[in-house]
Amino acid sequence: MLKRKWVQALLIAPVLLLLAGLLALLLTPKPQLYPHYQQASAYFATNGRLLSLRLAADERYRLRVALSDIALELQQATLLYEDRQFYQHIGVDFLAVGRAFWQSIIKSGRRQGASTISMQLARLRFQLNTSNFSGKLQQLFYALCLEWHYSKDDILEAYFNYAPYGGNIEGVEAASLIYFGKEASRLTLPEALALSVIPQNPNLRSPLSKQGQQQLELARQRLINLWLEHKQNTALSSSNTKRLALPLSYFTRADIPFNTPHFINQLQAQHHTEGRFYTSIEHDLQQRIQRQVRAYLTRHSDKGFTNASVLLVKRSTLQVQAWLGSADFDNTEIFGQVDGVTAARSPGSALKPFVYALALQQGIIHPQSLLSDLPRRYGSFNPENFDRQFSGPITATDALINSRNLPAVQLQARLSHPDFYQWLKQAGVPLAKSADYYGLALVLGGMEISMAQLVQLYAMLGNSGNWQPLTWQAEHKAQATSQQLLSPEAAFLTLDMLRQQPKPQASLVQQLTESAHVAWKTGTSYAFRDAWSIGLSGDYVLAVWLGNFDGSSNPNLVGRSAAGPLLFELLALLPEQPELNQRLFTPSSKLNVKQVALCSRSGDLPNKYCPQTQLGWFIPGVSPIKLSDVHRAVPIFTNTGLRACWHQPPKTQLKVFEFWPSDIAKAYQLSGVVLAQPPAYQQACINQPIVSQQSPQIRSPQKYVTYQLGKITEQQIALQASFDGAVTQAHWFIDNRYLGAVAPGETLFWQGEVGQFQLRVVDNLGGVASQYLSIE
Repeated sequence: MLKRKWVQALLIAPVLLLLAGLLALLLTPKPQLYPHYQQASAYFATNGRLLSLRLAADERYRLRVALSDIALELQQATLLYEDRQFYQHIGVDFLAVGRAFWQSIIKSGRRQGASTISMQLARLRFQLNTSNFSGKLQQLFYALCLEWHYSKDDILEAYFNYAPYGGNIEGVEAASLIYFGKEASRLTLPEALALSVIPQNPNLRSPLSKQGQQQLELARQRLINLWLEHKQNTALSSSNTKRLALPLSYFTRADIPFNTPHFINQLQAQHHTEGRFYTSIEHDLQQRIQRQVRAYLTRHSDKGFTNASVLLVKRSTLQVQAWLGSADFDNTEIFGQVDGVTAARSPGSALKPFVYALALQQGIIHPQSLLSDLPRRYGSFNPENFDRQFSGPITATDALINSRNLPAVQLQARLSHPDFYQWLKQAGVPLAKSADYYGLALVLGGMEISMAQLVQLYAMLGNSGNWQPLTWQAEHKAQATSQQLLSPEAAFLTLDMLRQQPKPQASLVQQLTESAHVAWKTGTSYAFRDAWSIGLSGDYVLAVWLGNFDGSSNPNLVGRSAAGPLLFELLALLPEQPELNQRLFTPSSKLNVKQVALCSRSGDLPNKYCPQTQLGWFIPGVSPIKLSDVHRAVPIFTNTGLRACWHQPPKTQLKVFEFWPSDIAKAYQLSGVVLAQPPAYQQACINQPIVSQQSPQIRSPQKYVTYQLGKITEQQIALQASFDGAVTQAHWFIDNRYLGAVAPGETLFWQGEVGQFQLRVVDNLGGVASQYLSIE
């Protein structure tokens, strides 16, 4: 009876244990596979080349990878070496456990492993100590638990993500990148066989040491034989079989690439710090640009050029193609770890194109409008040109491409809704101070901006005025944050104006200058601290900066002579894009721009007396196009050579003279140009009064500006106006009070008063101009 009870107990006990185990599995919540999985960060170029691999927060190289992104040969080789019955067992291979128990315990022979892939994952995932019996039981239970809740593929994928591969390298993706410089999906069969044998003994077989590589090679050769034995029905040629046996070479952690460090630092600052990141960087182009920059600095070391930054983007998408924060990241003498692409620096004249673009958009100018390159005072601000010279009258295009300061300041002063400060704020340029703080010095670089922000602004000119942020992804995605900051017409005309700037004629860039159009601009900051050059060509926007991060000045740091040549050397490295370049500089049929013949001298539509014309662009309905009245036919008495009041043939003959507005006439005079003047009248023209053909234009004080009396020099306000070329005298009034008379080109000073006033000027030919003046 007692014996029967013992037999029943022995029979029932396993059943009860099995039921208890099943109940435990049913009641155990589904464990997470990656609850605290900290990933390293891997950054790739467009061609798949690894740019950089950064450690995870716990100082380990670890990257999660999907099973579908692991080479099939690696999966097969690992299962062959570690767990051939993986897809048949339930997490524990009881036959293997039995064999190991019999061989190791009963026969006291060589220890044999019986851990399945599931058991190894359980040990790695739950960080179990399996050197004792308790740890082994936990391992068995967790393996069954994982099998209960997850598919075989999920378990195999997790194993590859947790498996140790020597040192602080975990997971097959990180191991593949470090040892072979490629992702796990691109491994060859010999490489897959090598990685398959490391996790079984990662300390002994780690490729990080010579001894480890020797032990790894011995284990790999054994797996090769096993592979060939199990693949005997697979068609492997004898040459392929021999190649399998050839020894492999391995990279180590010291060989991990460290390319584009400034760019990757920016990605990490934007919290792109875990996982794989496929960037838009063109690896080979980045390397060529870096070599060319270093060669350029070496050639010009005698000029004190020691550092440079470069940013290249794809214009249409704003994808970053090359990012060089400094000439040498590791050079502490030049502060190489400072990122010149994101560092805020003074742009010098590099912002001028956008003042011109806004002036085009607001109908203040067209590309051939005449501007005045003459000194003009704005309160306490007295701007000067870079060369401290004055050109006199100059077209808007010439003023821009020759980077004249005075016309640019005059245009900024005339901008409204938005003014230049407001527009820069709309474009995301960080202006920490108020508009009054910067004043009219904004257009001359009286603020700071980064190269990245400058490139975004310049890209607008080639993208129909549409602003969009930089992007780093290899796969382009539509930018939801883009915005229209310039009209397409203003953007195109500004681009066309910049295209006309002569290129540096260094022999190194001759080939490029003869074939490809480039719209480009330079900038030189105050005290020669920064030299800039930015250009658009094809589908590229390229920016170059030369300078010193310690802020020291160098008289050789001039945009045109220092940064300009380097810009064109780098442009010569880019793939040729003739079709895209032609499209960039050709207006589309949708643009509201037209090209007409303009009087070469005045920039207006030619009257019948204009001696020479040239084609020029304008925006119908926007641009200030009018019929030129500069050239006028004057009747001259043939016998005396004096001027007549009206044409009386044959006593008189018509002779054409130029009647410039008074400010432009003065500009010609100051620049040394002598204009032919019509002779004096032979008699008073009582019955034929002369009338003004151009109304006066008040130049000072400025419209919409409130003057503060305490800040006005000696409390006086300068009254200046431009008059028709035939005017000889003008009278100024404040409200109804007469202030005085001046000749054209002269300035009348008025002792300012607090209040609201109407300022009026009347010339002797009947022309009138008025505006309101506010003084506090």
